[in-house]
Amino acid sequence: MVNSVGRSYEVVALGSAIVDMFCQVPEGYVDKLGIRKGSMQLVGPDLAGSVIDVLGEVEVRGGGSAANTLVGIASLGHKVALIARTDQDDFGNQYVADLEAVGIRVVRPHDKNDLGTGRCLVMVTPDGERTMATWLGAASHLQLNDVAESVIADSELLYIEGYLYDLESTKAQIHAAIDVAVENGVRIALSLSDPFCVDRHREEFLALVDGPVSILFANREEAQILIGKENVDEIVETLRAKSLRGAVTLGAVGAVAYGESGSFFVPARKVDPVMDTTGAGDLFAAGFLHGVLSLDRKEVEECGRYGVVCSAEIVSHFGARPNSDLRELIDRF
Repeated sequence: MVNSVGRSYEVVALGSAIVDMFCQVPEGYVDKLGIRKGSMQLVGPDLAGSVIDVLGEVEVRGGGSAANTLVGIASLGHKVALIARTDQDDFGNQYVADLEAVGIRVVRPHDKNDLGTGRCLVMVTPDGERTMATWLGAASHLQLNDVAESVIADSELLYIEGYLYDLESTKAQIHAAIDVAVENGVRIALSLSDPFCVDRHREEFLALVDGPVSILFANREEAQILIGKENVDEIVETLRAKSLRGAVTLGAVGAVAYGESGSFFVPARKVDPVMDTTGAGDLFAAGFLHGVLSLDRKEVEECGRYGVVCSAEIVSHFGARPNSDLRELIDRF
Protein backbone atom coordinates (compact mmCIF):
# COMPACT_ATOMS: atom_id res chain seq x y z
CA MET A 1 0.00 0.00 0.00
CA VAL A 2 1.22 3.50 -0.82
CA ASN A 3 2.18 5.58 2.23
CA SER A 4 -0.36 8.38 2.85
CA VAL A 5 1.98 10.52 4.99
CA GLY A 6 2.50 14.00 3.56
CA ARG A 7 -0.50 13.99 1.25
CA SER A 8 -2.06 17.31 0.37
CA TYR A 9 -5.66 16.46 1.32
CA GLU A 10 -7.13 14.51 4.18
CA VAL A 11 -10.46 13.96 2.41
CA VAL A 12 -11.51 14.29 -1.21
CA ALA A 13 -15.18 13.81 -2.01
CA LEU A 14 -16.95 12.85 -5.19
CA GLY A 15 -20.45 14.29 -5.29
CA SER A 16 -23.23 16.18 -7.01
CA ALA A 17 -22.90 19.97 -7.08
CA ILE A 18 -26.43 21.01 -6.23
CA VAL A 19 -27.94 24.35 -5.25
CA ASP A 20 -30.58 23.82 -2.55
CA MET A 21 -33.79 25.83 -2.77
CA PHE A 22 -35.55 25.65 0.61
CA CYS A 23 -39.25 26.17 1.13
CA GLN A 24 -41.70 25.34 3.91
CA VAL A 25 -44.75 23.37 2.82
CA PRO A 26 -47.90 22.24 4.63
CA GLU A 27 -48.40 18.62 5.64
CA GLY A 28 -49.74 16.62 2.68
CA TYR A 29 -48.31 18.91 0.01
CA VAL A 30 -45.50 16.51 -0.90
CA ASP A 31 -47.97 13.65 -1.39
CA LYS A 32 -49.86 15.74 -3.95
CA LEU A 33 -46.67 15.96 -6.00
CA GLY A 34 -46.38 12.17 -6.06
CA ILE A 35 -43.14 12.16 -4.06
CA ARG A 36 -42.63 10.02 -0.96
CA LYS A 37 -42.17 12.18 2.11
CA GLY A 38 -38.61 12.10 3.44
CA SER A 39 -37.07 10.80 0.22
CA MET A 40 -35.05 12.22 -2.66
CA GLN A 41 -36.51 11.90 -6.16
CA LEU A 42 -34.95 12.94 -9.44
CA VAL A 43 -37.26 15.23 -11.43
CA GLY A 44 -37.27 17.35 -14.54
CA PRO A 45 -36.24 21.03 -14.43
CA ASP A 46 -39.83 22.28 -14.54
CA LEU A 47 -41.09 20.85 -11.23
CA ALA A 48 -39.08 23.18 -9.00
CA GLY A 49 -40.25 26.15 -11.00
CA SER A 50 -43.90 25.15 -10.78
CA VAL A 51 -43.71 24.64 -7.00
CA ILE A 52 -41.94 27.96 -6.53
CA ASP A 53 -44.65 29.68 -8.53
CA VAL A 54 -47.24 28.31 -6.10
CA LEU A 55 -45.31 28.86 -2.85
CA GLY A 56 -43.57 32.12 -3.62
CA GLU A 57 -40.03 33.04 -2.61
CA VAL A 58 -37.55 30.33 -1.60
CA GLU A 59 -34.20 30.48 0.19
CA VAL A 60 -31.26 29.51 -2.05
CA ARG A 61 -28.16 27.92 -0.53
CA GLY A 62 -25.33 25.71 -1.69
CA GLY A 63 -26.04 22.02 -1.16
CA GLY A 64 -25.17 18.54 -2.34
CA SER A 65 -24.64 15.73 0.16
CA ALA A 66 -20.88 15.31 -0.25
CA ALA A 67 -20.29 19.07 -0.28
CA ASN A 68 -22.26 19.46 2.95
CA THR A 69 -20.08 16.81 4.58
CA LEU A 70 -16.92 18.53 3.37
CA VAL A 71 -18.05 21.88 4.79
CA GLY A 72 -18.32 20.18 8.16
CA ILE A 73 -14.94 18.46 7.85
CA ALA A 74 -13.24 21.68 6.71
CA SER A 75 -14.77 23.61 9.60
CA LEU A 76 -13.23 21.01 11.92
CA GLY A 77 -9.79 21.94 10.63
CA HIS A 78 -9.06 19.43 7.87
CA LYS A 79 -7.75 19.95 4.35
CA VAL A 80 -10.36 18.79 1.86
CA ALA A 81 -11.31 18.91 -1.81
CA LEU A 82 -14.51 18.35 -3.80
CA ILE A 83 -14.73 16.89 -7.29
CA ALA A 84 -18.06 17.89 -8.82
CA ARG A 85 -19.46 19.52 -11.92
CA THR A 86 -21.31 22.79 -12.16
CA ASP A 87 -21.81 25.07 -15.11
CA GLN A 88 -20.10 28.44 -15.27
CA ASP A 89 -23.42 30.16 -14.64
CA ASP A 90 -24.35 32.41 -11.72
CA PHE A 91 -25.50 29.48 -9.56
CA GLY A 92 -22.37 27.45 -10.31
CA ASN A 93 -19.89 30.25 -9.77
CA GLN A 94 -21.50 31.24 -6.47
CA TYR A 95 -21.58 27.60 -5.41
CA VAL A 96 -17.82 27.27 -5.93
CA ALA A 97 -17.07 30.63 -4.32
CA ASP A 98 -18.99 29.68 -1.17
CA LEU A 99 -17.03 26.43 -0.80
CA GLU A 100 -13.68 28.07 -1.46
CA ALA A 101 -14.51 30.68 1.19
CA VAL A 102 -14.53 27.95 3.86
CA GLY A 103 -11.28 26.41 2.64
CA ILE A 104 -12.48 23.70 0.25
CA ARG A 105 -10.66 23.19 -3.01
CA VAL A 106 -13.18 22.62 -5.81
CA VAL A 107 -12.22 20.67 -8.90
CA ARG A 108 -14.96 20.99 -11.51
CA PRO A 109 -13.91 19.19 -14.69
CA HIS A 110 -15.08 20.37 -18.10
CA ASP A 111 -16.40 23.82 -17.20
CA LYS A 112 -19.05 25.04 -19.62
CA ASN A 113 -22.33 26.92 -19.48
CA ASP A 114 -24.64 24.72 -21.50
CA LEU A 115 -26.49 22.47 -19.02
CA GLY A 116 -27.29 24.60 -15.99
CA THR A 117 -26.04 23.97 -12.45
CA GLY A 118 -28.05 21.30 -10.66
CA ARG A 119 -30.67 22.31 -8.12
CA CYS A 120 -32.72 20.62 -5.45
CA LEU A 121 -36.07 21.78 -4.18
CA VAL A 122 -36.02 20.99 -0.44
CA MET A 123 -39.57 20.95 0.90
CA VAL A 124 -39.70 21.08 4.70
CA THR A 125 -42.91 20.03 6.47
CA PRO A 126 -43.96 21.32 9.91
CA ASP A 127 -42.34 18.31 11.65
CA GLY A 128 -38.91 19.29 10.27
CA GLU A 129 -38.79 16.41 7.77
CA ARG A 130 -37.37 17.26 4.38
CA THR A 131 -38.33 15.88 0.99
CA MET A 132 -36.11 16.58 -1.99
CA ALA A 133 -36.96 16.94 -5.67
CA THR A 134 -33.65 17.10 -7.53
CA TRP A 135 -32.77 18.13 -11.07
CA LEU A 136 -29.12 17.22 -11.57
CA GLY A 137 -28.32 19.42 -14.56
CA ALA A 138 -24.56 19.61 -15.09
CA ALA A 139 -23.96 17.35 -12.07
CA SER A 140 -25.21 14.39 -14.12
CA HIS A 141 -22.34 14.87 -16.59
CA LEU A 142 -19.46 14.61 -14.14
CA GLN A 143 -16.31 13.15 -15.69
CA LEU A 144 -12.94 12.79 -14.04
CA ASN A 145 -9.95 14.42 -15.68
CA ASP A 146 -6.21 14.27 -14.95
CA VAL A 147 -6.46 16.98 -12.28
CA ALA A 148 -9.29 15.16 -10.47
CA GLU A 149 -7.40 11.87 -10.53
CA SER A 150 -4.23 13.51 -9.19
CA VAL A 151 -6.20 15.03 -6.30
CA ILE A 152 -7.64 11.61 -5.42
CA ALA A 153 -4.16 10.08 -5.48
CA ASP A 154 -2.91 12.88 -3.22
CA SER A 155 -5.57 12.31 -0.53
CA GLU A 156 -5.82 10.12 2.56
CA LEU A 157 -9.50 9.27 2.15
CA LEU A 158 -12.04 9.26 -0.71
CA TYR A 159 -15.64 9.96 0.33
CA ILE A 160 -18.37 8.91 -2.11
CA GLU A 161 -21.96 10.12 -2.17
CA GLY A 162 -24.29 7.21 -2.98
CA TYR A 163 -26.67 9.44 -4.94
CA LEU A 164 -24.15 9.36 -7.81
CA TYR A 165 -25.10 5.74 -8.42
CA ASP A 166 -28.47 6.79 -9.83
CA LEU A 167 -27.04 7.58 -13.29
CA GLU A 168 -24.92 5.27 -15.39
CA SER A 169 -22.61 8.13 -16.37
CA THR A 170 -21.78 9.16 -12.80
CA LYS A 171 -21.69 5.52 -11.64
CA ALA A 172 -18.85 4.96 -14.08
CA GLN A 173 -16.97 7.89 -12.54
CA ILE A 174 -17.35 6.36 -9.07
CA HIS A 175 -15.60 3.23 -10.27
CA ALA A 176 -12.91 5.26 -12.01
CA ALA A 177 -12.28 7.18 -8.79
CA ILE A 178 -12.19 3.95 -6.76
CA ASP A 179 -9.62 2.48 -9.14
CA VAL A 180 -7.36 5.51 -8.60
CA ALA A 181 -7.88 5.30 -4.83
CA VAL A 182 -7.05 1.60 -4.65
CA GLU A 183 -3.94 2.06 -6.78
CA ASN A 184 -2.69 4.78 -4.43
CA GLY A 185 -3.63 3.32 -1.05
CA VAL A 186 -6.44 5.80 -0.39
CA ARG A 187 -9.10 4.68 2.10
CA ILE A 188 -12.68 4.75 0.81
CA ALA A 189 -15.82 5.84 2.65
CA LEU A 190 -19.34 5.48 1.24
CA SER A 191 -22.61 7.14 2.24
CA LEU A 192 -25.67 5.19 1.10
CA SER A 193 -27.62 8.49 0.76
CA ASP A 194 -31.24 7.33 0.38
CA PRO A 195 -33.34 4.17 0.88
CA PHE A 196 -34.67 4.23 -2.68
CA CYS A 197 -31.10 4.58 -3.95
CA VAL A 198 -30.07 1.49 -1.97
CA ASP A 199 -33.09 -0.45 -3.21
CA ARG A 200 -32.24 0.35 -6.82
CA HIS A 201 -28.55 -0.54 -6.52
CA ARG A 202 -28.40 -3.01 -3.65
CA GLU A 203 -26.20 -5.64 -5.32
CA GLU A 204 -23.70 -3.05 -6.52
CA PHE A 205 -23.50 -1.42 -3.08
CA LEU A 206 -22.96 -4.86 -1.52
CA ALA A 207 -20.09 -5.44 -3.93
CA LEU A 208 -18.53 -2.16 -2.81
CA VAL A 209 -18.80 -2.93 0.91
CA ASP A 210 -17.46 -6.43 0.29
CA GLY A 211 -14.61 -4.88 -1.67
CA PRO A 212 -12.81 -1.52 -1.55
CA VAL A 213 -15.05 0.40 0.90
CA SER A 214 -13.80 0.41 4.51
CA ILE A 215 -16.09 3.05 6.09
CA LEU A 216 -19.88 2.99 5.62
CA PHE A 217 -22.63 5.41 6.64
CA ALA A 218 -26.31 4.45 6.48
CA ASN A 219 -29.52 5.28 8.26
CA ARG A 220 -31.64 2.48 9.69
CA GLU A 221 -33.83 1.98 6.60
CA GLU A 222 -30.88 2.06 4.20
CA ALA A 223 -29.00 -0.49 6.28
CA GLN A 224 -32.04 -2.76 6.53
CA ILE A 225 -32.43 -2.78 2.75
CA LEU A 226 -28.71 -3.32 2.14
CA ILE A 227 -28.26 -6.21 4.58
CA GLY A 228 -31.75 -7.70 4.33
CA LYS A 229 -32.33 -7.77 8.08
CA GLU A 230 -34.58 -5.74 10.37
CA ASN A 231 -32.68 -5.87 13.66
CA VAL A 232 -30.04 -3.14 13.93
CA ASP A 233 -27.76 -5.22 16.17
CA GLU A 234 -27.74 -8.03 13.61
CA ILE A 235 -27.10 -5.54 10.81
CA VAL A 236 -24.16 -4.04 12.66
CA GLU A 237 -22.63 -7.44 13.38
CA THR A 238 -22.93 -8.30 9.69
CA LEU A 239 -21.14 -5.09 8.76
CA ARG A 240 -18.43 -5.68 11.34
CA ALA A 241 -17.91 -9.17 9.91
CA LYS A 242 -17.09 -7.47 6.63
CA SER A 243 -14.29 -5.57 8.43
CA LEU A 244 -16.17 -2.30 8.01
CA ARG A 245 -16.49 0.56 10.42
CA GLY A 246 -18.95 3.44 10.40
CA ALA A 247 -22.41 4.04 11.79
CA VAL A 248 -26.09 3.25 11.42
CA THR A 249 -27.97 6.43 12.29
CA LEU A 250 -31.32 6.15 14.07
CA GLY A 251 -32.78 9.62 13.64
CA ALA A 252 -33.86 11.34 16.85
CA VAL A 253 -32.77 8.29 18.90
CA GLY A 254 -29.06 8.49 18.07
CA ALA A 255 -26.74 6.12 16.22
CA VAL A 256 -24.84 2.86 16.51
CA ALA A 257 -21.14 3.31 15.76
CA TYR A 258 -19.21 0.16 14.96
CA GLY A 259 -15.76 -1.05 14.06
CA GLU A 260 -13.02 -3.48 14.99
CA SER A 261 -13.30 -2.63 18.70
CA GLY A 262 -17.04 -3.34 18.88
CA SER A 263 -20.36 -1.54 18.47
CA PHE A 264 -21.60 1.32 20.62
CA PHE A 265 -24.97 3.04 20.93
CA VAL A 266 -24.53 6.81 20.95
CA PRO A 267 -27.67 8.67 22.10
CA ALA A 268 -28.79 11.75 20.19
CA ARG A 269 -28.45 15.18 21.72
CA LYS A 270 -31.81 16.74 22.52
CA VAL A 271 -32.78 19.50 20.07
CA ASP A 272 -36.05 21.34 20.67
CA PRO A 273 -37.44 22.29 18.32
CA VAL A 274 -36.05 20.36 15.37
CA MET A 275 -36.20 22.92 12.58
CA ASP A 276 -34.99 20.98 9.55
CA THR A 277 -33.42 17.53 9.15
CA THR A 278 -31.73 18.41 5.84
CA GLY A 279 -28.06 17.50 6.07
CA ALA A 280 -28.28 15.61 9.39
CA GLY A 281 -26.68 12.50 7.90
CA ASP A 282 -24.13 14.57 5.99
CA LEU A 283 -22.93 16.32 9.13
CA PHE A 284 -22.96 13.11 11.15
CA ALA A 285 -20.51 11.74 8.57
CA ALA A 286 -18.41 14.90 8.92
CA GLY A 287 -18.12 14.48 12.68
CA PHE A 288 -17.41 10.77 12.43
CA LEU A 289 -14.68 11.29 9.83
CA HIS A 290 -13.17 14.04 11.97
CA GLY A 291 -12.76 11.35 14.59
CA VAL A 292 -11.29 8.91 12.08
CA LEU A 293 -8.73 11.52 11.01
CA SER A 294 -7.93 12.73 14.53
CA LEU A 295 -8.07 9.67 16.77
CA ASP A 296 -6.78 6.15 16.91
CA ARG A 297 -8.67 4.06 14.39
CA LYS A 298 -10.21 1.93 17.14
CA GLU A 299 -12.02 4.87 18.79
CA VAL A 300 -15.29 4.39 16.90
CA GLU A 301 -17.46 5.29 19.91
CA GLU A 302 -15.84 8.73 20.10
CA CYS A 303 -16.24 9.10 16.34
CA GLY A 304 -19.94 8.43 16.81
CA ARG A 305 -20.15 11.07 19.54
CA TYR A 306 -18.58 13.63 17.23
CA GLY A 307 -21.12 12.70 14.58
CA VAL A 308 -24.03 13.20 16.98
CA VAL A 309 -22.74 16.64 18.01
CA CYS A 310 -22.50 17.80 14.40
CA SER A 311 -25.88 16.41 13.35
CA ALA A 312 -27.55 18.06 16.37
CA GLU A 313 -26.22 21.44 15.28
CA ILE A 314 -27.57 21.08 11.77
CA VAL A 315 -31.15 20.14 12.73
CA SER A 316 -31.42 23.18 15.01
CA HIS A 317 -31.77 25.58 12.04
CA PHE A 318 -32.76 25.66 8.39
CA GLY A 319 -30.13 24.69 5.87
CA ALA A 320 -27.65 21.84 5.49
CA ARG A 321 -24.47 23.63 6.52
CA PRO A 322 -23.42 24.61 10.05
CA ASN A 323 -24.10 28.00 11.59
CA SER A 324 -21.99 27.34 14.71
CA ASP A 325 -18.34 26.54 15.34
CA LEU A 326 -18.28 22.72 15.24
CA ARG A 327 -14.85 22.53 16.86
CA GLU A 328 -16.10 24.48 19.85
CA LEU A 329 -19.19 22.26 20.14
CA ILE A 330 -17.05 19.11 20.05
CA ASP A 331 -14.60 20.53 22.59
CA ARG A 332 -17.51 21.24 24.97
CA PHE A 333 -19.07 17.80 24.50
